[in-house]
Parts: sequence; C-alpha cells; structure tokens
Amino acid sequence: MAIEASLEPLALVGVAALLAFFFDLAPNLARWALRFGVLVAICAAWVVFHARLELGGGFYWDSSASVLGVYLSLATAAVLAFIAGHPLARRLPGALTGLSLTVLLGALCLVSSQTLLGLFVGLELQVLPFFALLAWPGSRRIALEAAAKYALLAGLASALFGLGVAMLFLGNGSLALIPPQGTLLTGFASHLGLLLLYAALAFELAVAPFHAWVADIYEGAPAPIVLLLGAVAKVGILGAWIDLASVSEAWATPLWVLAAISMVIGNLLALRSQRIRRLMGYSAVAHAGYFLAALGAGPLGIVAATVYALAYGLMHMASFLPLSVLPEDSHGIPWSAFRRRQPVLAGLLALALLSLAGMPPSLGFFAKLGVLLVTLHGGLWPLAVLLALMSALSFAYYLPAIWRVDRSERSPALKQAAWWSYLGAVGIVVLLLGWLGLPALLTVL
Repeated sequence: MAIEASLEPLALVGVAALLAFFFDLAPNLARWALRFGVLVAICAAWVVFHARLELGGGFYWDSSASVLGVYLSLATAAVLAFIAGHPLARRLPGALTGLSLTVLLGALCLVSSQTLLGLFVGLELQVLPFFALLAWPGSRRIALEAAAKYALLAGLASALFGLGVAMLFLGNGSLALIPPQGTLLTGFASHLGLLLLYAALAFELAVAPFHAWVADIYEGAPAPIVLLLGAVAKVGILGAWIDLASVSEAWATPLWVLAAISMVIGNLLALRSQRIRRLMGYSAVAHAGYFLAALGAGPLGIVAATVYALAYGLMHMASFLPLSVLPEDSHGIPWSAFRRRQPVLAGLLALALLSLAGMPPSLGFFAKLGVLLVTLHGGLWPLAVLLALMSALSFAYYLPAIWRVDRSERSPALKQAAWWSYLGAVGIVVLLLGWLGLPALLTVL
C-alpha cells in the first residue's frame, strides 16, 4: 500500500525512531546509533523539501510548514551530531537517538497538521520523550527535579489542549482546522476552545504568565537536552501557533496581550538573573513575546512569525551548543578558559548573545526588524513601541553576560570533541550572513 506523499516524512522519522531503540541491544551497534539519527534527520529534511505543497491524510506541507520542517530536521541532525561527542551519549545512545527522533516526529506533526487531532498527537509525541530526556542517566540530581516539574506542567498543558479540542468539536462538529462551515470560531464553545488551546501552547512555549517552569528547567536539565528543547521542540510549538493563528486571524487580541506581558516580564526577570542558564530561560519568555507580536499582526505577521521562529531556533542552538561544553553547574561563562581551549565555540556564544539582543547586522536584528515592521503595518503602534523598548533593554543583560567574569570556577573542565569547532564555524557564518538568505526565504513564504 502506497504512503501519501504528505505522510512520507512522518513515516520515515517514525520508523527510524523505533529502529533506533534496538541499537542498544549490541554494544558494537550502539556506537552507531547517533550517526544513524543524524542520517535519518538529514534524509527527513530532503523528503520534507520534496513534499512541499503536498496535501493528504490530514497534513499539508504549505510554505511555512515546509520551511520549518526542513529546519527542524537539520536542527535535529546538528544536535545529534553534537551529542555524539558529549558524555551524555555514553549511556543508552540508541534510546537517546530514538527519543530525539520522536521529538522531531512530534514537531513535524505540529507544523504540518491540518486537524486538531493531529496537533494533539504531535504535542504528545514531542512532550513525552522529555520526561526521560530531562533526567537522563548520568545527569545531576537537580535534573530529576527539572523533569518532575516539566512532567507536571506538560500534563496540565496536555489536559488543557485536549479540553480545547473537545470544545472546538462541540462548537464546530469537526476536528479540521478549517471546518466545513469555513471558520474555526462559530460561537461561545469554539471561542472557549481556542482560548484553552492558546493556554496549553503558552505553557509549552513558556509565555508569560505561564512561564514559571522555564528557568528551573533551563538550569537543572542537561544542557544538550535544553539544546534539543529550544532548537527543535519549541520551534515545533511555534509552528502550532502559526497553524492556529492562520485560521483565526480575526481574533488576535489574546495574542497582543500575551505578547506584551511576555516581553515585559521576560526582560525584567532576565535583567535580574545572575546565572547564565536562568538568564537564557527568562529571555526565552521575552522572545516568545516578540514572536506573538508578529503573529497578531495579520497575514503579513504570519510570514514574519515564521522567519522569527526560524531565527530563534538558530540563535538558541548557537547559544546552547557552546554552553553544553561547560560544566553543568557553571553559573557564569569562564571566558578566559573558553577562549583559550574552544575559541570557535566561545566566538559563537558571544555572537549568539549579540544576535539574541538584536545587534546589527546579525540574524536576530533582521528577525526583530521584521516583527517591528509588521506590527507597524498592522497599526499596532503601542505593541511596536513596547517591542523596541524591550529589545533595547535586553542589551542590559546580554552584554554583561559577555564580559562578566565567572569567579566561582577559575579552571573549569571543558568537554571537547574534534568536530565541535566545525559546527561552531557553521553557526558563526549562519548568524553573521544568514540574513542574506532572507529575500529568497520570503519569496518561498
């Protein structure tokens, strides 16, 4: 029986995820597990690229879904290539690969699904693997606490999402994102259902005021898992937001409110943070606000939000890949030792922090500029002014993170692998020159 073209990327990743678990049965086979995952993720990117504009089986690879799907696959390949040289991969590499590919499978479902049921399945496929990944064998004791918090809040988010799907079905009589009557919002039940979906996704994305978990997870979980969480899982959630916003453009007020609250709270909390990973967690709240500001700006905002989701995923990966080299209990960045032993990764981290702040001519600057322009075009002047002010405020904590000295650990033991410098060099090129590809990306979108 032939598989529909729209389902081919999902089938490839799903079957590969199952096969990866069997690699742990033989020690000689286990050392190839992560390489297998890298190959599968690259092949998935190729299949997603060729599935563009394919519709069927409740999935549609439109322009936004195709761009995000290719990014998600390549990002997973990069993360697995990095983890292959990390001490985390010494235990159960097959299971680690299988769970990571399951996260990718869930993210691909979220960005391409055209049904509420598909979104729910994608959310669960993406969330459940992190229950194990956040407390992976060999992690610190605090990682267990992080995994427990994530499990509790993810369970709440899943319950809200399921209830929201039920209310939308009650109001529309359909599980399609575009029901037969042509609009998702037809009455009180459907409006309440969409609000519940927004709340569930806000928990997963750490949008204020649903952000309480994010700093503890970023600080307590193993850094490579936080790398996967932000570079793949969160971008999948951003894709789900895009799916919902594109079929409910007339009801953007909740997005404006969440965007404003997230930008203010995220930046203020990051400004008070002294530990680098807590700072990154709270700054993620602010970036969620920038994304939602674009999403609430109308049809052009969908394009700007897609570009911002792509840029944020790249910037998160560029920041947490170097942070994964540091000892897990590092409170700051030991720049002197970092520059001496891993100069390429040190340069990538500094550039990533500047890009997150929006320093021109980095990729982050052009992503934020796009959000600012679409909010102005949509007449959202207060939101645009707030966005500009909060972006300027972010320099007050990103810049000190670059020059602040970590006195708690004079000679840290940095993890090393030969190919990490090559990944770092690619990251530097992408952050510095990635904006040159934006015109081509916009023509696709």
